[in-house]
Amino acid sequence: MGRKKGAGGGPKSVAVPAAQTEAEVEKEAKKAAPRKRNPCPGIRAVGGRIYDPENGKTCHQCRQKTTDFAVACKQPGEKGPCSTHFCHTCLFNRYGENAKQAARKARWACPKCRGICNCSFCRKKRGETPTGILAHAAKATGHSSVHELLKQGSDMVAAAQTLTSLPAKIKKEGNRKRALETDDDADGSVVDGDENVGTDLNAFPSSPANKKLKKGTSDESTDLLKTKLELPRGTLVTNVVGAKLEADDVGSAIQFYEFCRTFAEVFQIKKGQPEKVLQVITGGSRKGRVVPAVVADLHISLLSLIQEDRGENPLDYSRDGDAWITETGKYISESTVISKELPLDCLNQGVSGYKKLSPSLKLHVLNFLCDETLSTGTLRGLIVKQDEGATERKVAAREKIRAAKEKEKELKERLKNEMDKSMFLRKGEEIKSLISQIKELNEDKEAAVDDEKLGDLLRTKPVRKDKGVAYWKFDGYYKKTSIMRQEFDTTGNNDKWFMFTEEEEKVIGDHLAPRSLLQCKSHTKA
Repeated sequence: MGRKKGAGGGPKSVAVPAAQTEAEVEKEAKKAAPRKRNPCPGIRAVGGRIYDPENGKTCHQCRQKTTDFAVACKQPGEKGPCSTHFCHTCLFNRYGENAKQAARKARWACPKCRGICNCSFCRKKRGETPTGILAHAAKATGHSSVHELLKQGSDMVAAAQTLTSLPAKIKKEGNRKRALETDDDADGSVVDGDENVGTDLNAFPSSPANKKLKKGTSDESTDLLKTKLELPRGTLVTNVVGAKLEADDVGSAIQFYEFCRTFAEVFQIKKGQPEKVLQVITGGSRKGRVVPAVVADLHISLLSLIQEDRGENPLDYSRDGDAWITETGKYISESTVISKELPLDCLNQGVSGYKKLSPSLKLHVLNFLCDETLSTGTLRGLIVKQDEGATERKVAAREKIRAAKEKEKELKERLKNEMDKSMFLRKGEEIKSLISQIKELNEDKEAAVDDEKLGDLLRTKPVRKDKGVAYWKFDGYYKKTSIMRQEFDTTGNNDKWFMFTEEEEKVIGDHLAPRSLLQCKSHTKA
């Protein structure tokens, strides 16, 4: 009996548990094994986007093949048309451009063709380090896109990354735009290597599932958000002092009118003459054999001052003759800042050629002469007399820049020291204050740089200038309002102007006031 029990019991106590252990090990091994990538995942919806490996379009930036709206480049390449596409999300978050507006342009060039592409491939080709996920950092620091942030330099990028790496409490108070985010949002995690492959870097989750509303948002951020949402755009300006204009020519008309108001005494410009000149130029009439006297006389006055400053003897030009027109064409051809739009061939033909010009080109010719006179000793002397402290202002601007740089360096060092502390020892309010001060210093530096560039040349400056938008305060254009809004592209070549009603101007005035008060306070503290 003992032998049978031993013979029968032995194998059970050894073999059975061994078999169970192997099964468990195999099962655990399968669980631990990395999941293989599915080469044919098919159509799937993730985070509000539809991924379609067959019919989708591949975005050059995030390299995701989706059915999202994507804009195609329309520039010719070396081997045919450029085949690059950018999805609307990447184009907006990384470059601040609207995909639908880009699609409507006949010759839209993609960021790659323009040499500003910031995807990892293009940056590596240029010998630059890939940026990783910067969309959230750009938004958190008030930049419209990653491209705008990168233009500020490596210091600003580092500060932005520091801001987005702050404790959750500070991040919540610093950025109202990211008030909604998913539980599994991995904004800061970037794997070594190519950070774009297999990751939708720019997508903000659009599904309402698993979303949490961040609380404790600062009042300042909320006010800014409301202002941006409620700010009126105004009515497109197509009439300046009685002259009907194309929207693209309004800026040129305002430039000319402000020039006349500033230097009316020098050129003996009578009251109502600038208005009359604009009305005649934009009237569209090209009939007749002579240029109207009011237009010809002003051109001759401008031309004569330029010639006197150059040591030339001004001719006694006849308003009915060709000489003043051909001479203007000569100066335009010699200019180092000549515009392709300026019509040299027509001006060489004298009066007949000038009469062929469109109102827009006539304004370009007139403003060219106005700009040339600004470099003459007569006008520069007058400008210095009007503002005797111009040179001192330039020196003061440089001193402000130097002081701001030193202060910024000190604040960044303090911020770094604070961030080096453990989570429990960090002072949230101190960090928030340092970041706010750094932002204010950057604004002061930008303002000082603008003053330095102006030097001792007196120019009308906007009340406020943001990305793509500027607000100006002019008197004499409209009876009850004085603020005008200018919208311009990145090149500064095209702009449009808008006027406001009394009610709208009150809203705009409230929008402009906070920054002015803030700047006054910061200067007072300094």
